This record gives sequence, structure tokens and C-alpha cells, in this order.
Amino acid sequence: MTKEEVLTRVGYVRNLANLSARELSLRMGMSPQYMAQVEQGRIVLTVEKLLLILEICSFPVERFFSDNIEEYNTDDELMKLIKDLPASKKKNLIELLK
Repeated sequence: MTKEEVLTRVGYVRNLANLSARELSLRMGMSPQYMAQVEQGRIVLTVEKLLLILEICSFPVERFFSDNIEEYNTDDELMKLIKDLPASKKKNLIELLK
């Protein structure tokens, strides 16, 4: 994942949590302009700060780093449903999908 992709996802997460850049910055204990500068690529985002952002926004780390951040919940639900199927039904599903 590129730096630009990480920053785009940070903005997505913040917006999904209905937080302005200023509000998120303040909740992090940072200056009011901190998140705007991060999202503009003017400040390097550390792993520690990224994890704090995800925590404040109640956003799962796994989803943030998933291949498709927007479809993660659908994919996760599907995986749970498949996992709970008996082996015979899993084989039937595989055949159906082929």
C-alpha cells in the first residue's frame, strides 16, 4: 500500500466516523491542524498515530488494511457464513461457484 493510499484511507475512516480533521486532531491530543497536515502529506503518519486514529474512529485494523476497505463487511460476513457451513455444503458451494 502506498503512502497516498494510506492517507486516502485515513480520510475515508475519519469521514465514516463523521469527524472533522480538527475534531479528530483534538481527540488525539494534537494541534487542531494536525490531521489536515497528515492528510495533505505534510506530516509523516506514524504507526502509533494510525492505530490511535483507528481506535478513536472505532475502525478495525483488519478492515483498514484489507484489499477492499469498502466491501470488507460484506466479505467478512460471507466468510463467516461459509466457515459455519458443514463440509458437504462447502463442497457444493465450491461446485456452484465454478
